[in-house]
This record gives sequence, C-alpha cells and structure tokens, in this order.
Amino acid sequence: MRRFVVSLLVLVLTAAIPALAEEAAPAQVGRVSFVSGQLAFHTAGETEWSAAAINYPVATGGSLWTGPRSRAEIRVGPQTIALSADTALDVTKLDEQVMRVALPQGRVNLHLRELGEGNSVAIDIPRGAVWLLQPGIYDIDAGSADQPARVAVFEGSARFVGGTVDIGVKAGEAAVIAGTDTLTASSERAAPDAFAAWCRSRDYQKDRLAAPYYLSPRMTGYEELDAHGSWRQVADYGDVWYPKSLRAGWVPYRDGNWVWVAPWGWNWVDAQPWGFAPSHYGRWAYLDGGWGWVPGGYVQQPVYSPALVSFLDDPGATLAAASRAPVVGWFPLGPREPYWPSYTNDSRYIQAINAGIVRDPARLDRASYLPLTNRGAATVVPQRAFANPGRLARAALRVSDPAVQRAALAAQPPGIRPGRE
Repeated sequence: MRRFVVSLLVLVLTAAIPALAEEAAPAQVGRVSFVSGQLAFHTAGETEWSAAAINYPVATGGSLWTGPRSRAEIRVGPQTIALSADTALDVTKLDEQVMRVALPQGRVNLHLRELGEGNSVAIDIPRGAVWLLQPGIYDIDAGSADQPARVAVFEGSARFVGGTVDIGVKAGEAAVIAGTDTLTASSERAAPDAFAAWCRSRDYQKDRLAAPYYLSPRMTGYEELDAHGSWRQVADYGDVWYPKSLRAGWVPYRDGNWVWVAPWGWNWVDAQPWGFAPSHYGRWAYLDGGWGWVPGGYVQQPVYSPALVSFLDDPGATLAAASRAPVVGWFPLGPREPYWPSYTNDSRYIQAINAGIVRDPARLDRASYLPLTNRGAATVVPQRAFANPGRLARAALRVSDPAVQRAALAAQPPGIRPGRE
C-alpha cells in the first residue's frame, strides 16, 4: 500500500511540473554581509529600489546603492567587495568563472583571496575597465566628470584599459586616470585612509578558520560558521555543524523571509548572520535533541540553491484551517534527500546541485523524490505574509502535526509574485 501511495504521489508531482528552462542557473552568488546606514537594491528587470538586509543574495543583473554616510559589504565565496558611501554597483556577470561589476559612481575596496586559472575579475568604471590579475587588495574610485578615477593596489597587480590608456598597476601604486575625451594617467603611492582601514578591520583570516577543513571556500557564507557554532563527527552523517545560542522551538527556514531573485524565483533570506551557507547548501537534521547542518561530502565548487526545502500543497485546505485563508507551507530537506529545482531541467546542473548529498547524483530520478525526514518541522504562513519582507517567524501558524503529515508535496514553489499579495 505504501509503495502504491509513493508511486501515485510521484506521478502527481511529475504531471504538475511545468516546462522548465534548459539553461543551468549560476553556481556562484554573493551575499550582503554587512550594512551600516542605507543599502538599496533592485534585481534584473526592476526599476524600484528596496532596502537590502544581511544575507540578501547578490546575482547577475542586481544593482546596489549605498546612501550618504553609509557602508556595505558583499561577499562572494572567499572574495569581499566593500562599498563606500554614495556608491552604485551593478553586477554585470557573476558565476563560477567570471565576476564583473560596473561602478558608475562611488568607491569600492576588494579583497580578492583566490583567482583560479581561467577565472577573471573586472570592474567597469566610466573611463574604462580595471582587471584584477592576482589575489590581493584593491581600492577603486570611479571618479566623476570633474574628478579623476583612482585605482590603488595595496597587494597584487591590476591593469587599467580605457581610451588610449593601457597601464599596469603594481602593489604599492595608485593609478590616477583623468580627462574625458582624451585620458591621461599618472602614478602615485597607494596610501590607505579611514575607509581602507575599516575594510581591513572587517577581514577574516582564512587560515585561522576551521570551516575550510570541511567546506570549500567557494561556498558563499562559509566564513560565518566558526564564530556561531561548532563541528562534530556524527555517525552516518559525517561532519555536522551545530549553531549555538538558538532559542527554544527554533527550526530551519522559519526566521527570515522570501525574496524574488531571477533566475531562481523565490529565495530564502535567513535572519541569522550565519544563515546564508546553511540555507543554500547542504541539509538539516534533528540530532540528539538539536538541529545540525549536514554539508555532505566535500565539493570544490558547490552550487547555490534558492532554498533547500520542500513546499507543501494544500488542496483540501487542511493547513489553511488555522488561518481561514490561503496559506503557504514548507519544510527543510533532510540528509540524502535530493533537491529538484523548479527553474531548470538541465541534467548536469541537477547532478551538480545534489553532489555530495545523494550517493549517486548521476542516477538521480524523480521517483526518489519523497522528502519525509523533516516534515514535522514545517512552517506554515498566510499567503499574504509569504511575499512580504517582514520576518515570517512572527506570522507562522500553529498547525497540527497530523495536518502537516497529510498535506501533499507541491511540485514547485507557490506561483506568487512580489507585490501581488
């Protein structure tokens, strides 16, 4: 009987899946790691600015803007981009090989900790483009119509190309680019100021972290784990990270909110400072009376996912009884439970996003998709709250465990768009 129910459920899920994109989504993304003052953002195709918070995902097509007397920081795997006040930053391309951003105004400080073979990092400014050639520390001021641009290299080496100017910038130098129709370049000593000193105060020492022993530094958000938890060896699961100082009743994917970011759709933004990596990679397990994050086997280039959860369907309004209105429910995937993206059917991408989690991702098929382990940790909220920016823990409904267990699995995230609710 159980086998029949499982087969029927898989058949229903497969029939409900719409046509998906053939292209794979980017494996790499950034995250907002610090905000002081005001940081606004909008994603590709949008024109209205919204406030950005910690752990907001930064992807191709996204734009960020700091207000007066404000500072912000973006981290992409092991790399850090700090934004000074009154700075506009557009993400032109961001994937596992290329990081290219446009800096139409303002100033950024970049700490490039790795630059693999075949990878490139470039910053476009109004007068040209700056290419970062080595790991190092760089400070770039876009300048303005009446102020020169400045490319300072504290460590590493860079190259500026614009107009008839093509120059290299070595460690300890700063190139000053002036002019409009005809550009001129001069060199001076790279001298750190208060902003550069603040950027260094935000640095972390990679060789002092425990996390790189268990995780690839290309996993965005990995550097936050050491300060907020500890690692233990657990039978059957391997290395497991346990967050500390969790309040009673805490469950994954409840304290935070959902945001719409292309090409993935709904992405989870966790409210905890450490919440990025455990929300977008690995799986969660309830072990010995507490929640532990199971990253799985070591993967050199981990693939970002918008949220490793399974959504619930409520055709009989079983869950909605608690609110007498439409609801949305979800729960965290458990160890070895595969994740099926709703935004692509690229087979290599699906294998890559499940690498290190399922035993043989090359042989994965939808018949194995029946996440059950963490169903009792489901979060259910009114549909009107799902698309709003507020923290959803406050909106979570009390739903009986039998009701959650009876609810069917949804084939995809809810078809709600921002602003419609």
